[in-house]
Amino acid sequence: MHKIYEPYLPRKSLEYAKEAIDSGWISSLGDYPEKSSRLLGEKLGVKYALPVNSGTSATHLTAISLKKFFPNIDEVLVPSACYIAAYNSLIYEGYKNIVAIDLDIDTWNMSIDKIKLNKNSAIMAVHNLGGIINVPKLLKNHNSPIIEDNCEGFFGKYEGNPSGSKSFCSSLSFFGNKNITSGEGGAFLTNEKDVYEFALKIHGQGQTSTRYIHDELGYNYRMTNIQAGLLLGQLEEYEYIYSEKKRVFDRYSQNLKNQTFLSLQSAEDGCDHSMWMIGVRFHCAKSFAKSSHFFKSNNIETRPMFYSYDKHTHLSLKGSHTNSDILQNQIAVFPSHIFLKNEEIDEICDRIIAYNSLVFQNWADKNDLI
Repeated sequence: MHKIYEPYLPRKSLEYAKEAIDSGWISSLGDYPEKSSRLLGEKLGVKYALPVNSGTSATHLTAISLKKFFPNIDEVLVPSACYIAAYNSLIYEGYKNIVAIDLDIDTWNMSIDKIKLNKNSAIMAVHNLGGIINVPKLLKNHNSPIIEDNCEGFFGKYEGNPSGSKSFCSSLSFFGNKNITSGEGGAFLTNEKDVYEFALKIHGQGQTSTRYIHDELGYNYRMTNIQAGLLLGQLEEYEYIYSEKKRVFDRYSQNLKNQTFLSLQSAEDGCDHSMWMIGVRFHCAKSFAKSSHFFKSNNIETRPMFYSYDKHTHLSLKGSHTNSDILQNQIAVFPSHIFLKNEEIDEICDRIIAYNSLVFQNWADKNDLI
């Protein structure tokens, strides 16, 4: 079975994790959180990078920071489909007026042409599957704060800058299937010193400079020394991992170009995909479940696109989701890890093309079996 993802753990990651264990500093104390923080900031061009225990924690910190520094904000725009952590983080902070902007049918991200803001609006930009939203363009066109859920955006760029580096603050995920991983883990990014110091305090239970004295509602969002050791080893292999992800991404793109009624995720002008996940849209498909069954029978693991917000029964967002309803049925995500050999990618692409021909023929014959 060709798996969706397999983590790459270089020798240095394992050595650093073992050193953390051997040192006895297995929780959040130790050298590796600070070392990984410095290198992460250098790689991503941000002044402050705060390692945390998950991407969800990092995304929550962006919502907490938005609430703290922009208390007038009472409306936040989000995409009509994305990973649930973006929505939940805003709900945690009591935002009631969360407005969903439908996805662009080609970029699979929030359609920036449909964004309408008032003086009390903010935007949470989410880079679905690694397709990057042009945040600098949004900042130029709209005088509203922007926070980024950049959890799927590591290696992505907008206007030549690493994604997550130009908004008010942003989040990263280092979950096991991400381009850079620490097993579980994430990071909060900002260029503002006061925002960083606030997030640092909140992620440590809201503790003051006096130990065990607290003056803010905080959380235990600290990354362990072991996790940070795994992360540091990955960051030291940044260029190699990037080049291998690009090889995989380019191979898929070359094999699948010029196919009728089939497309990959389009990039916005001025943006480079993070190459996290390879998504394929079968324009004539009616159900992800049926495509998943086909590929499973061919020993290829797939996963769906994120579902429209209305499928999550605890949410009460308003907005539109016409395109995201279409995309959730037509997109399948394919194996994307760097252990894939070129001939394996070619084999997967042959099956993709074969399935596309099948669904197209059934569509043309007005046959509802697919």
